[in-house]
Amino acid sequence: MVGWWPSWFSGVVCHDERVTRASLTRAARGALGTGGLAIIACDVALTIRATGGLDVGDYLGQFTILSVLAASILMLLGASMGRELRGAVHLRAMALTGLLVAAVLHATLLGGAAGPSGELVNTLLHVVFPALALVEWVTVRSRTRVTLLTPLIGLVFPVVFLAATLARGAIVDRYPYDFVDPGAQGGYAGLVGSLAIVLVAFLTVGAFVAVIGAIRDRMLAPR
Repeated sequence: MVGWWPSWFSGVVCHDERVTRASLTRAARGALGTGGLAIIACDVALTIRATGGLDVGDYLGQFTILSVLAASILMLLGASMGRELRGAVHLRAMALTGLLVAAVLHATLLGGAAGPSGELVNTLLHVVFPALALVEWVTVRSRTRVTLLTPLIGLVFPVVFLAATLARGAIVDRYPYDFVDPGAQGGYAGLVGSLAIVLVAFLTVGAFVAVIGAIRDRMLAPR
């Protein structure tokens, strides 16, 4: 009887700690996902105020915006569901890879220039939110583990984005970035080389994200 009580009590305490930790994790993910959507809302409102309007197609043609939206929605879904859907880990990795690549490209190719919404929103979109999303990735496991296919699955996002951007650009004669503009690349031959570099960047960053996820899965696996 003496040995039974501490063991039973310890089990209850551990269970309560796991429940509390899970609740805090879900609350944090929900707050971060809500914050991401709030940043987008501020960006839209300030852009309209500064320019007098907003072209929805041009706005959603920005990879940063799509990545923030995708990551925010996945965080909110993860926070609201008891268990994530199988394969959600690949979607999370895909969204984070998009955020990190967009942040790097914005800082390098675009010089980190702020849009009409101003410097604060620019920093939130390209620095703060990606950094917090990386922390979320490092500290929160998904229902399934990262695999060797995770970086390859992550290429679906940029491939679809680039294809849609090229198709829309051919119709409206506007492109969100020079590296997807055939005119800026000296024609489609130059465009192929430009897009190849971008896809290699996605694959490299995707592999980095997958390695971090694999280490996380090993360290946070239930004992």
